[in-house]
Amino acid sequence: MNKLKIIMKHKLYLYSTKKTTIMDLEARKYNFIQELFTIDKASVMDVLERVLKKEKEENQGISSSDKKILDTRLESYKNNPDAVLNWENVKEDW
Repeated sequence: MNKLKIIMKHKLYLYSTKKTTIMDLEARKYNFIQELFTIDKASVMDVLERVLKKEKEENQGISSSDKKILDTRLESYKNNPDAVLNWENVKEDW
């Protein structure tokens, strides 16, 4: 039979079964953050940061190569904002 415990005031739930303990995502995040405070090696933080960065990039919906192209175009626009085409003129030419 499952038991439900409320941990702290943050509505973190811990489900206990005979075989395993399953935490909801919020509880897992909270526990992970607590573990981060115990890390005393920069190399461990480097690895964790790389994993999080990769995950974030993969979930952005845009590839790193496409992001580089967009960044280049944005920089070009910032350097010369008057060198743009009017959309109405472009549509007429097509």
